Amino acid sequence: MPLVIAMVVLLALLCVSGVAIWARLAAANRRIIDTPDGEHQRVFHGGVMARHIITSGLLVRLELYDWGVRLRGMAISRWVVPTWEARYDELAIAELVALPTSRNGIWFRLRGQRGGIAFLSDHNLEILPLLERHGVPVNRSVTTIRRVEELYR
Repeated sequence: MPLVIAMVVLLALLCVSGVAIWARLAAANRRIIDTPDGEHQRVFHGGVMARHIITSGLLVRLELYDWGVRLRGMAISRWVVPTWEARYDELAIAELVALPTSRNGIWFRLRGQRGGIAFLSDHNLEILPLLERHGVPVNRSVTTIRRVEELYR
């Protein structure tokens, strides 16, 4: 019986530490800028794809403001989904990307930086024209990648 208790405790510790490491790695994608207060103009629900994190379903919100975009987790997923913000004039391009086994996403690439983040959604063709209206260059050709790391090169 003590062996069983020790195994359960060890398994619980491994699970907790694994989740903590995953959350810390995902937080490396966090980008918070000084943004004005205001109401979002549009909200879309989907997933996120970035270094160390890919979510599916409707765990992420893409909020479009008059100043730019914000991706963040829903209440249930905020602990693992990083908040990522960018002004429209900071975005070099918004382009469609896809993993072979994933739905398409919009990759937001920043000017002068290799990093970015993708919003996975079924509403991409509705989102892209909204970004274009704010002067963001858009690429509607889908780039298929094998690994997320390819987007950081």
